[in-house]
Amino acid sequence: DTPNDPLSSKLSSLKAQTLQTQATTGSSMSHIVFRENTIAVETKELRMALLKVQDLKGDWEEDAKTSNSSSSNNNNNNKNKNANNSGSDAKFMSLLSGYDDAISLANRELKQLAALKSGPAVNAKKFQLVNILGYCKYQKLKLVMGRNEEWANDIIRRNKTKAGGMTLKHLEEAAHLYDALLQDGRAVAAIPGGGSPEDFDGDAATPAAEDEFLLEANANILRLRSLRCYYLAQMHAAPAVHEYPKALALLDQAESLALEASEEIGACEKMEGGEDLLERLEDVLEEMRGEKCRVLAASYLSKHRVSSSGRCLLERLHDCDIPSAAEAVQLMHVPPKLEPMACKPSFFDVALNYVSDYPVEELERVLEEHGDEKSSTASRGFLGWFRR
Repeated sequence: DTPNDPLSSKLSSLKAQTLQTQATTGSSMSHIVFRENTIAVETKELRMALLKVQDLKGDWEEDAKTSNSSSSNNNNNNKNKNANNSGSDAKFMSLLSGYDDAISLANRELKQLAALKSGPAVNAKKFQLVNILGYCKYQKLKLVMGRNEEWANDIIRRNKTKAGGMTLKHLEEAAHLYDALLQDGRAVAAIPGGGSPEDFDGDAATPAAEDEFLLEANANILRLRSLRCYYLAQMHAAPAVHEYPKALALLDQAESLALEASEEIGACEKMEGGEDLLERLEDVLEEMRGEKCRVLAASYLSKHRVSSSGRCLLERLHDCDIPSAAEAVQLMHVPPKLEPMACKPSFFDVALNYVSDYPVEELERVLEEHGDEKSSTASRGFLGWFRR
C-alpha cells in the first residue's frame, strides 16, 4: 500500500483513535512489570507512548515472520527479499524511535518532580518513573542486542561452511559486532530501577539494586567478553597477521571468561534463553580448545621453519623445510633456470661438429615475409637491432 492510499489512511486513523481511547480509559498498558516490580503507568502521555510502541512491535514481529518465511521459499527472487528486508528495517527503526519517545517523556516527568520536596508520595512517583524509564531502555537495548547478535551468528554460520573458512574480514566484522554488543550489555547492567519503593531514596541516579536482573546482565557481559576475545584471538592467528603469542593469550582469557560465564548463567534459573546460551557456550569452548591446538602448532612451525631460499618443489624433494601458509610454493620454474655445468674439453669438440653459421639470407627472407615492414626496413638485416 502507498502512503496516499485512502484505505491505508483510514486504517491508520482508526488505529490512532483506538490507541487514544485505550490510553484515556487506561484499559491497556496501565501497568508494566520490570525487575520483579509491578509499576503503574498513571499519565495518559506515557500510556499512549507505550501503546504505540506495543503496536509498532507487533507490526515489526509480524513483518519479520513474513520475511523469514519468504526467504525460506526458493521461488522468491533476490529483489523481493531485498524489498522485504528494507521494509522490516524501516519498521525496526520506527520501533526504536517509539522507545526513544517514551524515554523522553519519562525523563521530562522526572525533571518536573526533581523540583518538588522529597516525601513518601513524591518518592513513590519517582520510583514509578525510574522503573518505567529503565523498562523502556531495557526493551530498546534488548532489541538492538538481539539484532546485532543475529547478524554476528549469520556471518559466522555462512562463512564456516565455506572451503576457506572465515577470512580476516569476516573475523573483523564478528569482533566489531561483539564489541558493540558488549557496550550495550554494560549499558543494560547500568539501567536504573529495581529494589522496592521503601528502599528508594528519591534519587534517580542511585545505582541499581542487586537483584536477579543485575546478575543476569553481569553473566551476559561475561559471555560477550568471552566471545569478543575469541574472535580477536582468531584475528591475531590469521595467516596475514600471525601474531601467535597474542592469540594464545586471548584464547586463554576467552576460555576463562567462558567458564565463568557458564557458572553465572547456570546460577540464573529465570534467565530468558539461558539453556540455549549455555549450549552455545559449550560449543564455543570446544572450538576454543581446537583453535588453541591449531595456534600452538602454527606457532611452533613458524619458529622452526627452514627457509626454502626460493627453490621450487622439484629442487627440494628430500629437504625437510616447512614453507609458511602465506608463501607461494612453486612446483617448478617456468622456464627452467640456467645452471652452470662442468664439462670436459672433448664435449666442446663434439659440439663443434654440429655448430654451423646462421642461415642469414634465409632468416632475412622469413622476417620480410612474416615480420613488420617498418621494423624490417629499419633493421636492414638480421642483426640490425644491435645498431639502434
